[in-house]
Amino acid sequence: MTLSKLLLIIPLSISLCLSPLLPATELERKLIVVGEEFAPFEFIKDGKVVGVDIDIATHIFQKLDIPVVFHIMPWKRAWQMVEGGEADAVLTTSRKTTREPYLWYPKESMWVSEYVFFVNKDRVIADFNGYQTIKKYGLGIGVINGNSYHNSFWEAFPYQDGSTTFQGENSTTKLHPQIFKAHNAATNLYLLAAKERTDVFLIDRIIGQYTAKLLGLEDQLSHYEPAVYSKPYFMPFVKKSTYPAIKTIADQFDEALRQLKENGEYQRFLDKWIK
Repeated sequence: MTLSKLLLIIPLSISLCLSPLLPATELERKLIVVGEEFAPFEFIKDGKVVGVDIDIATHIFQKLDIPVVFHIMPWKRAWQMVEGGEADAVLTTSRKTTREPYLWYPKESMWVSEYVFFVNKDRVIADFNGYQTIKKYGLGIGVINGNSYHNSFWEAFPYQDGSTTFQGENSTTKLHPQIFKAHNAATNLYLLAAKERTDVFLIDRIIGQYTAKLLGLEDQLSHYEPAVYSKPYFMPFVKKSTYPAIKTIADQFDEALRQLKENGEYQRFLDKWIK
């Protein structure tokens, strides 16, 4: 074989061998998971992202041999990354019709939340009866900007245009005059402790208690029982993601999470942070 023919064959052989493979930059990049701070499920401690969901997701991704990185930020910024395809998955996300065009929702939830109203201990109302009491006394309600809550909440406190369902993260529709939004749970709890602007704050019981403890506010705050409502939270994957085979990864993650719940490992991850 002449040298000229050999030089033609070698590049072709290399090309055929490498063609099924993805570019090195795609193979090397980490899968990006974003979310807002919801201790103890996901939060920043000593400069690192930690929590129940982080432990569970890290465990599953290690089994799948997928490198991953977690970023905590305000919810609206996290959602912008989802819409723009800058993220590959998103933590602590409830199922909403307005979100489904952007996300693949799994069958398995990461956890199920029970929402309660937190209150300053100095402002506890003895006969508190949820939405009825809030309406009766015109109490200010703290919420997290962009969070979807439950249909019952929006029906009780509709938007100023009369809408009684969540209008989406990017909605500019004015909220009910009794609702006041803040960037995160910590800000809302600080406002309650300072007796500023809001009288109650609607948040998952575990998150509220854990965050209040982290902030040193547990002696100033309390919450009403029973829970107003419960809802599941998922870690859906982003449809616009550029990560290779993202839908397949989503399905594999869902199955691995199901197995964790069946074999008891899931409860051990939960107990590590909550007990």
